[in-house]
Amino acid sequence: MSIYLAETDEFVVLDHQSTAPASFGPQSFIDQGTGAVHEDDVRASSGPAAAIPGQVKGWEQAVDDYGSGIPFGDLLQPAVEAARGGFTADENLVREISENAERFCIFPATAELYLEPGCVVPQPGTILANPDLADTLELIAQEGSSVFYEGEVADAMVDTINQPQTTAAPPYPILPGNVTAADVAGYEVNERDAISVDYRGYQVHMPPPSSSGGTTVGEALNILEGYDLAAMPAAQVWHYYIEAARHAFVDQQHYLGDDTTFSGSIPVDGLLSQGYADQVRQKITERATTHQLRSPGDPSRFDADPSAAAVPEPAAGRMGVTSDFSAHNDGAAWEQDNAFSSSETGGAGSAISVQDEAGSMIVGSARNAYVRAASAADAMADSEALVRFRLNDIEGDRRLRIWLRADTWERSTSPRNGYGLEISTSDDTVRLIRTRDGNEVHTLETFTHPRSIDWQWLRYSVEGDRLTFRLWNDAEVEPRQSWTGELRDSSVSGTGTMLMSAIELSGGAPSAGGFTVDEVTLTELNPTAMNNPFEGATDGASWDSTGKFTTQHGTGNSKPEVGAGIDVVDEQGRMTLSGEKFSYARAAAEQTELTDSEILVRFKGEPGNDRRLRFWLRADDWNTLAAPSHGYGVEIKTSDDPEADNVQLLRVRDGNSAWAMRGTRVEMDDGWHWLRFSVRGGGIKAKVWADGEAEPLDWTVWRGDEEIPGPGTLKIAAIESTGGASSGGEFLIDQLSVFDHDAAQPESVAAAEPLKLGSGEEEPGQESTIHLSTSDNDGNVVSFTHTLSYIGGNAMVVPGYGFLLNNQLSGRTPDNAPEGHPNAPRPGMRPVSTQAPTIVMKDGEPVMALGSPGGDTIVTTVLQVLVRTLDLGQSLPDALAAPRVAQRNHSLLGFTLIEPEFADTPEYEALRSQHGHELFTTGMTQGIGSMNAIAFLDDGRVQAVAEPTRRGGGSAMVQLPE
Repeated sequence: MSIYLAETDEFVVLDHQSTAPASFGPQSFIDQGTGAVHEDDVRASSGPAAAIPGQVKGWEQAVDDYGSGIPFGDLLQPAVEAARGGFTADENLVREISENAERFCIFPATAELYLEPGCVVPQPGTILANPDLADTLELIAQEGSSVFYEGEVADAMVDTINQPQTTAAPPYPILPGNVTAADVAGYEVNERDAISVDYRGYQVHMPPPSSSGGTTVGEALNILEGYDLAAMPAAQVWHYYIEAARHAFVDQQHYLGDDTTFSGSIPVDGLLSQGYADQVRQKITERATTHQLRSPGDPSRFDADPSAAAVPEPAAGRMGVTSDFSAHNDGAAWEQDNAFSSSETGGAGSAISVQDEAGSMIVGSARNAYVRAASAADAMADSEALVRFRLNDIEGDRRLRIWLRADTWERSTSPRNGYGLEISTSDDTVRLIRTRDGNEVHTLETFTHPRSIDWQWLRYSVEGDRLTFRLWNDAEVEPRQSWTGELRDSSVSGTGTMLMSAIELSGGAPSAGGFTVDEVTLTELNPTAMNNPFEGATDGASWDSTGKFTTQHGTGNSKPEVGAGIDVVDEQGRMTLSGEKFSYARAAAEQTELTDSEILVRFKGEPGNDRRLRFWLRADDWNTLAAPSHGYGVEIKTSDDPEADNVQLLRVRDGNSAWAMRGTRVEMDDGWHWLRFSVRGGGIKAKVWADGEAEPLDWTVWRGDEEIPGPGTLKIAAIESTGGASSGGEFLIDQLSVFDHDAAQPESVAAAEPLKLGSGEEEPGQESTIHLSTSDNDGNVVSFTHTLSYIGGNAMVVPGYGFLLNNQLSGRTPDNAPEGHPNAPRPGMRPVSTQAPTIVMKDGEPVMALGSPGGDTIVTTVLQVLVRTLDLGQSLPDALAAPRVAQRNHSLLGFTLIEPEFADTPEYEALRSQHGHELFTTGMTQGIGSMNAIAFLDDGRVQAVAEPTRRGGGSAMVQLPE
C-alpha cells in the first residue's frame, strides 16, 4: 500500500505481503519418496502454499495511523453488508470460477460457497452471498485484527492449512501444511520508505522489496529516459519499451527478494541508478532481442556508488582483440600488447608506440608521412570497433583511419580491400571511405562532426552492407538513439580484420603531430563456427576432405558404405540414398561444442516417398542411424502427402527415439529452399522458405523446451524411410553457416545456479491481484494492491469463516529459485511480488495514482500507461483503453505478448519488419493486465478512471461529480 500524506509531503509504504511460516524451506514442495518437486497443481492447491495473510493488519494499521478518524470497525460495515446480502456474479467472475472449478470442487467448504450442487459453475446473474465472511468481518470490526491473528479465526486458519478438508478422492495429492499459532500471531506489517525515480521531471513513487514491481518499473523508466520517445515514430517507442522491460525483468528475476530475511545484498540502489540504466541501454540496439535473456546485468558497481558513470561496452559478439595499453612501459611497441600483429612508420619524425598507457600515433610533418598498425584478430565478416581517441592537435591535414573488413596493406595507410572511417584535423568532417581491388581511397559519404582535442569515443561497425558509426565526448553518455552516420554499400564483401593508420596529407605543418588511442576493442558480430564448408572442394571429394566433417553412410547397421553416398558436387554437399529402406548418409561437424547456435543453409531435395533430411544442434554422439543420443533437430521430409507435416522439430534424449515436438506443412517443390534453425536457451525455432523469396518474418515452427541443456555440435543426416523400387534420391546442401551465439553473449553476471525463468507458454499464468486508487479532499492519495497469487488462492476456504487462503508460496522451489537466491524458499520470507501501487508527482503536487492486477503484467501495464501519459501525452482514459503489449522475459522463445487489438495498429508491422520483434497475440478474454487510476487535472478536478472492457469493465467514481 502506497500512501501520500499531503500535510507532511510524506510517502509511506505499508508492506503487508504474506509471510512464510517458520517451517517453510527448500524441502516443503519436495516429494520425499522420489526427491522430485511436486507438480504445479499439487503445489498450487496445498497447505504449504499458504503464507500468513497480512491484509487484515495492513488495513488496520493504515486506518489507525493514517486514516481520517473513522474507526476501523465502521469502515468494514459496507463489506459486511455486501457479504451478507450478496452481489450479482458477472461474466468475468463466472470465468474465474470456471477456471478454478476443478480445484474448488476438491474442498467442500469452497464448493459450497462458489459452486452449485454437483460442482456446477453458477451462471452469470447468480446472487452470491457469503454470510460466513460477513460474520468474520463483523468479528474483526468488534475485536480488531487480534481475533484474526490470535483468536478463533487464527485457530481455524491453522487447522485448515495443516489438515485440509477435501473430498474422498481428490484428483491429485493435497499436501498438509505445517503452520503454528506462533507463525500467525507473529505477523507484522513492515512500514517502509517508498522508492522513487525522477522521470522527465516527474517523481514516480513505488514500493520497495518485498515487491519487485516498483524496482522493475523504476529501472525500465530510467532506461527509457535516455530516449526521446515523444519525438519518435510509434514503432520505435514500443521497440524501446519492449527492450527496456526485457532487461528490467531479467534483473528482477535474479536480484530481487525479501530483504528482511535475505542475508545477502539486494542491489536496489544500483538497479535504480542512472549510471546503471546508461550501462543497460548499451545492450539495446535497433533490433529486437529474439531470445529469452538468461543473464542479468551487473549493478554491483552502481550499488556501491549510485553516482558512478557507465563505461562504454563493446557490442555483443566474439571478442577479437582488446587493448588499453596499460601493461606496457613508455616506448613499447604496439605488437607487444598481443592485440596488434604489426606496426610501422614512414617519413621522418613518424613514430608509433605506447606512451602514458595509451597508443601514440605521431606523424611526421612531411607530406604522406604515416604510421600504421594491424590488429592480431582473425578475419571476420561483420565486426565493430570501439575506440577511445583524441586529436593531439588540429594543425595541418592529418587523417586518422580505422579500417574494418580489411585485408593486407596496399598503400601506406589503406588496404587492398576494406571499409574505413576517417577523422581529419583540417576540418569538421568525418568520412566513410572504401578501397576495392587496390584502387585509390573512395569517399562513400562525408558527415559533419566538430573537431576537438579532448578525448572522444568512436563506435564503428560493418555488418552486412550496413556501415554505421557514432562519435561522442568522453564525459558524455553514449547517445544510443541515433548514429552520427550510416549508409549501405555492398562493394566490399568477404572477411577481413581491423587496421589503424594515420597520415599527413598537406605537408609543411609546423611540427610533427598526430593522434592518441586507448581502450581499443574489436568485436566480431554474428560470429560463426562454420561458414560455407564446401567452398573450394573438388567434385567427388568427400566431406571429410574439407576438414570440417566426419562422415558415414550405408544401409542399416549391417551394410556400412553400401547403398548410399556422401560427397561434394559443384561446391555443394551431396547426400545420396538408395531405394533400400534405412539407406543413410550422415556427417558430424568438427567444431567446438556450443549451447546456443543457429544454422542457415540452402537445401534441395526431390519431393515424393519419404526421405528425411535432419539437422541437429546440441547433439552428442550418433545413437541411431540418423539421430544422436541427445539433441534438438529439424527434419525436412520429402513426403508429398498433403496431410503430412513435412517440417518438424525433433528432440532426442537419453538415446530414445526422436520425438516430434511440433510440425507443420510447407509447400516445397524440387527447387532450392532455405532453412534457418535456431536453438537458443529454451527456444527451438525453424523457418523454411523458397530460394529467391524474402526471408519470412515469422518462424515456420517453434517450441519451448529445456530438456537438452547442451552443449553439443552440428550433425546432419539423411535417411530413406520407405524403401522400394521408386525410392531413393539425393539431398543437396549449400551455403551452410553455423552461427555461434555462445560467443555473442554480452558480459554479464551469471546466477549462482540457472533459474527457470519461464516456459514455452506465452500466456501469463493464473496470477492475479486486486487494485484500487483513491484520494480525499485534503490531497492525500492511496494506491493499494493486494494478491492471493492465483485467482482462487490455494482453493481452500476456511470452513465457517468464508475467506480463501492464498497460495503465495507455491512457486518457491529450489528449481526456480535455488539456495542463495534472494527469493529462494526459507522460513519467514515474504515471497517477492510484482505489485506496483504507484503515485506520480510533479512540482510537489500529485499527478496521478495507478496500479494493476495481473501478476507479472502489473509491471508492463503500469509502465505502458506511464509512457502513454507522460511521454506521448495521452489522457489517462485513452492510455487505459489502448491495446497492451507485455514483455516479461518469461517466454523461452523471446516472444512479446500483445492484445489482439494491437495487431491492428500501424506499429505492429513496423515492429516486426523494421525491428525484428516476434509478437504473440494473447487469447485471454480478460486482456493483459487491468488498471484503475486517478488523475489530478490542471483545473483542480480529480478524474477517476477504470478499465472500459477488460475483466468485464471496472468501477470509477467521484464523491461529488460535476
